[in-house]
Amino acid sequence: MNEWPYYSPPQDTPAEHSGEGASHDDHASSHHEDSPTEDQVIDDVTDEMPEDTGNDPVPVAPFIPAPNRPRQTRIIAMMNQKGGVGKTTTAANLAAALVMEGMRVLTIDMDPQAHLSLSFGVEIDEESYSLYDLLSDDELDANDVICEIYPGLTLLPSEVNLAGIEGELAPKVITGQAQRVLKDKLAAVLSDENPEKPDFVIIDCPPSLGLLTINALTLANEVIVPMQAHFLALQGLSKLLETVQLIRNGFNANLTVSGIILCMHDAQTILAGEVVGDLQAFLEGSREAKVPWQNAVIYQPYIRRNIKLAESPSFGKTIFEYAPTCPGARDYETLAQSVLAQSVTS
Repeated sequence: MNEWPYYSPPQDTPAEHSGEGASHDDHASSHHEDSPTEDQVIDDVTDEMPEDTGNDPVPVAPFIPAPNRPRQTRIIAMMNQKGGVGKTTTAANLAAALVMEGMRVLTIDMDPQAHLSLSFGVEIDEESYSLYDLLSDDELDANDVICEIYPGLTLLPSEVNLAGIEGELAPKVITGQAQRVLKDKLAAVLSDENPEKPDFVIIDCPPSLGLLTINALTLANEVIVPMQAHFLALQGLSKLLETVQLIRNGFNANLTVSGIILCMHDAQTILAGEVVGDLQAFLEGSREAKVPWQNAVIYQPYIRRNIKLAESPSFGKTIFEYAPTCPGARDYETLAQSVLAQSVTS
């Protein structure tokens, strides 16, 4: 794995807490030495946090593609019709972790809330193109919209205007063009003739089933479901899988469900253990059925609840830039290795 080349090593002495006007790392280091931080309470972490200057990470080494990369681009739709389950956090940090493994990754923000874009520090202004422009303008090329976050990681950004795209594409619904406009627009980017073709595409789907989600699932060849180990999440999962089956029958015969990522996980609760057991039993019972989730797994590790994962998007940084030694960073790094190791067949 390539070492993360965008972050300075930890300083010998943590920054002093200076009160008003202090940086986010000043706040992070303001705990008393004899009082454990939230990370330490949850995960017994004692690593000193690297000091953050507040500047954008500056590359000190080029992106080096891994020698063993997927022959076919793995296009993964991160999907859950329930919000607040860690979907966007997982999309951003799994993408960053895959880049650390030497993969070229394109991320697509399909949510009009643009939380994935904000997680990378990208805000669309009047002079910038977004996914809305790409989907609504027949002449616009995808390469004019995709922006580089840093070497190896690119983003197709979103904005609030994307909420109105369904009305603009409505005349094309009957012909089926509206459901596959994203796939058509990205054909050249995903072509084998593109020397910088991404190894992975990570799509952050909106928490609803509409034309945007249908476009994402028509483009994707895999679905990964981030969720919490809660009872209501189990009920929502069954509806989500029905949706995947409908899309497979109607628009994308190669669509599969690769697995489930458990986010904000607390392994100490009885409820979490019961839900995990139910999930495992359900997936094992589907092995002989001809359904899109026939080979789905529960990815390891489960992503532990970690305050640093909640903080990092507000600074427009992935967890590996914001707090590279925290439990969340270690979990997503290992998760990326689990995703890479998985052999996916439709």
